Amino acid sequence: MSYQHITIDERDALQSMQAMKQPVREMAKTIGKHPSTIYRELARNSTHGNYISRKADEKATKRRKDNRTSPVTGNIELMNTVERLIKKQIAPDQIAGRIMLERGYQHGWTVSHETIYKYIYEQVHLGNDLRVHLRHPRKVRRKRSAGKDRRGIIPGRVFIDDRPPIVDRKFRRGDWEGDTIEGAGKKGYVATFVDRKTKYLIAYKLEHKSSMALVRGARKAFCSIPASMLKTITVDNGKEFAAHKELAQTLGVKVFFAHPYHSWERGLNEHTNGLIRQYLPKGRSLLDLESRELAKIVKRINNRPRKSLGYRTPYEAFFKIPLALQI
Repeated sequence: MSYQHITIDERDALQSMQAMKQPVREMAKTIGKHPSTIYRELARNSTHGNYISRKADEKATKRRKDNRTSPVTGNIELMNTVERLIKKQIAPDQIAGRIMLERGYQHGWTVSHETIYKYIYEQVHLGNDLRVHLRHPRKVRRKRSAGKDRRGIIPGRVFIDDRPPIVDRKFRRGDWEGDTIEGAGKKGYVATFVDRKTKYLIAYKLEHKSSMALVRGARKAFCSIPASMLKTITVDNGKEFAAHKELAQTLGVKVFFAHPYHSWERGLNEHTNGLIRQYLPKGRSLLDLESRELAKIVKRINNRPRKSLGYRTPYEAFFKIPLALQI
C-alpha cells in the first residue's frame, strides 16, 4: 500500500477521538491507517501534550516544506541555464516550457515554473537577488494556493448541522442515507440508498466510482419513487458524491454530508450495507455482479420483517401496503 499523508479531515477525526480517549488502534482502524502512523502523528504533531488538528496540520506542512529536497535544483548546469535566461527577462513559465522543448523528459532536466520561482526567492538569502529581472518582483513569493489543505475536500458541502431537525426524528418517509460498497481490489461498486424511516433500500451497480456515473444511476433507480418521498439525502464524504449538486437537481432533494469519519451519523446506511455484505462479501470483485443478482438481493432485504417496524417489511412500510413475504 502506497503511503499517503494524513489529511486535515483525518486530523479533525483524530482530535475528536483523542478527546473521547479512544485507543490508538481504534483510531487507526477508523481512518484506515496503521497504528504506528497514529502513534507517530500524535507524538510529532501534538502541542504541549494536546493534539489540535489545525496546529498539527501546520506543523506537518512546515516539516515537509523544510525537509523537501529537489534533485532538479541540484543540477548545476540546469540552474545556470535558468539564471542566464532569467537575467534576459524571460518569465519562469517560458523558461520551463523552453527547457522542456529542448530536453524533453531527460532525467534531471524537467523543471516547473513553480520550482524556478522557489529557486529565485531562495537565492535572495544567498545574496543573489534574481527578483529584479522579474516582470512583477515581490518581496515574498505568493503561494499558489494559500490556506487550508484542499485534498479530499468536496466543494459546496452542506453538513448535517444544517439539516432540518425533522430528519433526525425519522418521522416521515423520504429522508435517505447514501453510500457505496466497493468490490475487492476496487473492482466494481454498488451505490446504496436507504430510507431512514422505513429502511427501504435502493441499490444499483456502478462500473466505476465517478460522481456523474452515480447521478446517472440514481436517475434511473429512483424513477419509480414518488416526488413526495424524495426530500433529503445524507451521504458520506467519498468523491463519488462530488456531483452532489447534480444529484440534488436530478432527484429534487436536498443533499447533506455527514462529518468525516462519523459513520454513526449514517448508522442505518452502514447497517444496511452490512446486510448486503451477507450476499456480497468483501473478498468478492463486483465487476461480475449482474443487475438481476443485485435486484434479488435488494428484494430479499426489502421483504425481511424488521422488529423496529413492528415486524412489517421495509417494502410494506414504505409503500404502506400489505405484502406477503417474497424470499
